[in-house]
Amino acid sequence: MEQLSGQDDNLTATFYIKDPDSSGGDDCETFYETDRDSWIVQLKARGESVREQLVSLAPDETFGEMSDRTVNAFVKKYAKERYGVDLG
Repeated sequence: MEQLSGQDDNLTATFYIKDPDSSGGDDCETFYETDRDSWIVQLKARGESVREQLVSLAPDETFGEMSDRTVNAFVKKYAKERYGVDLG
């Protein structure tokens, strides 16, 4: 992907949660929390046929595919840590 001039990469990313079914390798879906109240998501890249289906993808935006199990794990952990709600 093209790097845009003026893009601000000055942040610190901290591991938050990964795919609970991963075997611990380097290639698993993962959420990272940043020091800028945002999230970085490591996920599987997909090709042009998927890009063509997306609406209003800006030149400095990208996309990927993440499993339901990883998103569910993220939501459960986030709800418990931020709001004290145990979703089970």
